[in-house]
Amino acid sequence: MSENQRHDDDVARVLKDDGVEKTVLKTFENVPVTNLAAIKDEMGEGSWAVRLVYNDVFGGVLIQQLPGEGNRLHFHPDAHECWVIMEGEWEWFIDGEGTRRVVTGDIVTVPQGVKHKIRCVGDKSAIRFAITRPDVNHVYAE
Repeated sequence: MSENQRHDDDVARVLKDDGVEKTVLKTFENVPVTNLAAIKDEMGEGSWAVRLVYNDVFGGVLIQQLPGEGNRLHFHPDAHECWVIMEGEWEWFIDGEGTRRVVTGDIVTVPQGVKHKIRCVGDKSAIRFAITRPDVNHVYAE
């Protein structure tokens, strides 16, 4: 690990540090059928995250954020990551690819080791479903 990097594999802390107000890890985890509208009703307005899948192969977290919110520039040294855009608009910076706007229905993939940053854009909240290995290591430049 470089002196100028910070590693974090605690999903709740990572989300909190990215400005997510409320994180629920167990309530909806590994439920055979989950409904997006029901989760939105339960979680309400504002920014929130709900872990839907957690096993020894991969984890999946549903994340809602408000315009201007997102995550910090980071990479995963040992895992690929993908997202399904469930609602709204996001701006995605992917190192080597530049910045792109993605919308409902788009699927974004980033290989391991590639820096990326996500920001909700537009005039309403947006939801993405993030899929990667469980307890993935996030590496941030200090």
